[in-house]
Amino acid sequence: MKYSFETVKYEKNLPARILYQEKPGWRSRTKLHWHKEIELLYIIQGSLILTRNGRRTVLNTDDIVVINSEEIHIVDVDDNDRVNAYLLLQLSYEYAKQFYKKLDTVFFDIDRNEKAKESLKQAMRNLTELNASDDEFAPLKENVELNKIYYTLLEYCKHQKRVSINKSNNANFRYAKIVIEYIGDNYRDEITLNDMAALVGLSPAYFSKYFKSVTETSFVTYLNTVRLEHALKDLVTSNVSVMDAALENGFPNVKSFISMCKKVYGATPTQCKKKYISGEI
Repeated sequence: MKYSFETVKYEKNLPARILYQEKPGWRSRTKLHWHKEIELLYIIQGSLILTRNGRRTVLNTDDIVVINSEEIHIVDVDDNDRVNAYLLLQLSYEYAKQFYKKLDTVFFDIDRNEKAKESLKQAMRNLTELNASDDEFAPLKENVELNKIYYTLLEYCKHQKRVSINKSNNANFRYAKIVIEYIGDNYRDEITLNDMAALVGLSPAYFSKYFKSVTETSFVTYLNTVRLEHALKDLVTSNVSVMDAALENGFPNVKSFISMCKKVYGATPTQCKKKYISGEI
C-alpha cells in the first residue's frame, strides 16, 4: 500500500468501512496518508492527537471529528502505554455523491452544528454497540446508522468551498503528497532531503521548512518513521535479525534503527518484539 493514498475496502453490503480499535498508544499511531473517503473518528476511551493538513487537534473521550476527502492526516499519541478505544468510519465518496452531485464543491464541518454533531456521536455509539452484538440483524441495523450519518453530513454539515482558498490548498499540499508517495515506494533506498527538494522543484532549505509546516514533522523524522514501521513489522512477523530488519528497510545501520525505535516507542526493537509476542501490546 502506498503511503500517498490509502485504498479502502468496504464492509460486505455496506457503503463504508467500520473499524473498531482498542490498543495501546504506540500501536494507535498511523503514518501520513489520505484517501478519497470521508472519515469520522470517534473516541470511545483515551486520547489521540490528530494532525490534518498541518492542523493539530487533541481528541479525548467522547470527541468526534470529520476528516474530509483527500486531507493529509496522521494520528499520534502522548502516552505509549495507555489503551485507546475508538471507532473509525470511512464513508464512500461515490455513495455520498449519488445523493449530492455537487459533492466536489463542498467540505464538511461538524463543529458548526451541535445538534448534528450529537446525532453523529449517537450513531457512532450505536455502531460500537452493534460491533459487539450477536444480533442476526446487526448488518441491517448498521446500514440504518450509516445512512443516518450520510444524511446528517449532507443535510446539516456541508459548506461551500471557497475556490481561491481551495486552489491554494491544493498547490500547497501537492508537493507533500508527491514526496510521501515517493517515500512509500522507495523507503528501502537511500533518500536525501536534497533528492526530495529536487523532485518537487524547491530549494532544500525551503523544502525542509515547507514539509515541516504542512505535516508538523520534519522530513527526516517522517522518512525514518516509515522505515521504522516496516522494520518492526519484519522483526515481529518474520524470522529476521535486528540488523537485517534495519538494513533491509533503509536504515544505514542498526544503531539508527534502535535509536529511532526508542525515540518513538520508548523501547528497543527487541523489547517491542517481546512485548508483542507476549501479548502485552
